[in-house]
Amino acid sequence: MEYSILDSSVEVTDDVNDAFDSIVLSEEHICKEGFDEGYKKGVVDGKIEGYHLGYHRGAEIGAELGYYKGVAEALLFKRKIDLSNKIIDALEKVIYLVNQMPDTNTDEFDILSHYNNIKVSFKKACALLKINATFPESSKLSF
Repeated sequence: MEYSILDSSVEVTDDVNDAFDSIVLSEEHICKEGFDEGYKKGVVDGKIEGYHLGYHRGAEIGAELGYYKGVAEALLFKRKIDLSNKIIDALEKVIYLVNQMPDTNTDEFDILSHYNNIKVSFKKACALLKINATFPESSKLSF
């Protein structure tokens, strides 16, 4: 379909200034589109990376706490007759604290503080027993 210059049905709505503005601002629009696209990708990638990091750190902490509880239960089971009440209380406290650790993270519970309390209680029990029962994988953990 051809239009003649005199055809009144065709309207030209673009102003020359609007055309120049769109040319001048095209770099800004492209940068904004690139930023928005990168931000969306970063959010998705960050969630995936955060999930994997949390999963692996949680597994490491779980292994350590399982070790503490296992050692405490074994010492209570095998040596309960030979142990003083102070040592028995210390070992039972370790077991109690490990059992209180939640399975999921919540805002109401300070997991790191509780984790540190368990480590301190276990070290105290080991000191009372005069044994070195540190977690064998502790050199690999970096908290």
